[in-house]
Amino acid sequence: MTFRNLTGARRRASWDRRRERGVTLLELCVVLAILMIVGGMLFISAGTAVQNIRLHQSATSYANLLQQARMRAVQDNRYYTVLTSIGNASSTAFVDLAGSGSYAAGDPMMVFSRSVNPMPFNSGPGLTGLKSLFLPTGEAAQGSVNTTTPGPTFGPRGLPCTPNGGTCPYLTPTSYIAFLQNSQSTKWEAVTVTPAGRIRIWAYDGRSWSPLN
Repeated sequence: MTFRNLTGARRRASWDRRRERGVTLLELCVVLAILMIVGGMLFISAGTAVQNIRLHQSATSYANLLQQARMRAVQDNRYYTVLTSIGNASSTAFVDLAGSGSYAAGDPMMVFSRSVNPMPFNSGPGLTGLKSLFLPTGEAAQGSVNTTTPGPTFGPRGLPCTPNGGTCPYLTPTSYIAFLQNSQSTKWEAVTVTPAGRIRIWAYDGRSWSPLN
């Protein structure tokens, strides 16, 4: 056997011995560590996605409830207010058909998803930017957001209005903003109503608002 053949045989034998040894403990630990890191990242991403879905589902359901209140006001030729109730387990919103200020059987209602709650108006982020997106320019339009009524109110013509002594005049431009937040993800969405009665949903990315419908 030549020297070259002998060297090649030794190399093959060495390689065969390495393959017989298999994976070392260090290599196995490295692989497991990588798998755990990737798994953790996927778990966090999945959890965030679920929380965002819950927030958007709640905003969509709330917007649909506002649309119900608007149509019901036109149908019944009177005004209706959409109120919210924050509970320990879950929060709800309902159309106050009787004007009593509390839920009664038969009132259209929706339940916010777990961890999602309606938030006070003055806690909403980026208010100036949001108003500039859904309201016309000018002091009258920008100042039309109602912050005194317990919830969005629609009159017999289907337009947002401010209740006043048993009536709800619509000639003065009135708009509404409802802020929602998921306490688990700290994400925000908003449901807005223009003076013309258009209802839209918005998402906040930490810097600005963008429309979702």
